[in-house]
Amino acid sequence: MRLEAAGISVDRGGRRILNSASLKLEPGKFTAIIGPNGSGKSTLLRALAGLWPVSGGRVLLDNRPLRQLSRREIARHVAFVPQDTRIDFAFTVAELVSMGRHSHRGRFSSETAADRRAVDAALERCDVAHLRDRAANELSGGERQRVLLARSLAAQPDIVLLDEPTASLDIEHALDILELCRELARDGHAVGVALHDLNAVVRYADVVCLIDAGRVAGVGAVPEVLQPEAIRRVFGVEATPVAGADGVHHFVFERLDRHDMRH
Repeated sequence: MRLEAAGISVDRGGRRILNSASLKLEPGKFTAIIGPNGSGKSTLLRALAGLWPVSGGRVLLDNRPLRQLSRREIARHVAFVPQDTRIDFAFTVAELVSMGRHSHRGRFSSETAADRRAVDAALERCDVAHLRDRAANELSGGERQRVLLARSLAAQPDIVLLDEPTASLDIEHALDILELCRELARDGHAVGVALHDLNAVVRYADVVCLIDAGRVAGVGAVPEVLQPEAIRRVFGVEATPVAGADGVHHFVFERLDRHDMRH
């Protein structure tokens, strides 16, 4: 199943945040969405998830306009995990993850065997099965992020959207999440992830969407888009490619002085 932003614009608070942006999330592809703070990454994800309305263009789910679909139907196919999360009630982790099944069985319907299997699989896949009886509002930030990802996977979506999923994680668990995103793509999901770490993009993503000031500045295979010139133009830093021991290139970054930035 494909999710597409076709020339979408988004206005919030009387200001245009996203301007004529186009992006296709394809099955089997891990697409990284990158750009400076405030460039429109989160806005693009929320529009793709149907959470924020577009003021121009269309969001399409398998060529069907998203605005014509019910919230429940969208939730069956598209999962969104925000960056900033709060859990105010003392649900157990298992109860919270089971909420991901609401789009399949309704909020007040009884849990089925299929629901339990989906919840157990999501807990295992996100490495939080050992937390299933813990109160979700007592988790660390990293644990909470993995539990919320498990809740999204319990819905068994075709498309997974994540906004800075590694922001509150230690290095080990951040790598686990990135590996999981890559595995989901290999399993046939369309995966869209907003990231800040360009070296993580190089290592894990198949496609990159570069956003600058609300506009898409480039979309394509990672080596084609993440060129030093583009990084310099959008992020204002010098990026020097360096080959790692495994043959994968990564970047070493340096600040530009003011003279360089003017040129």
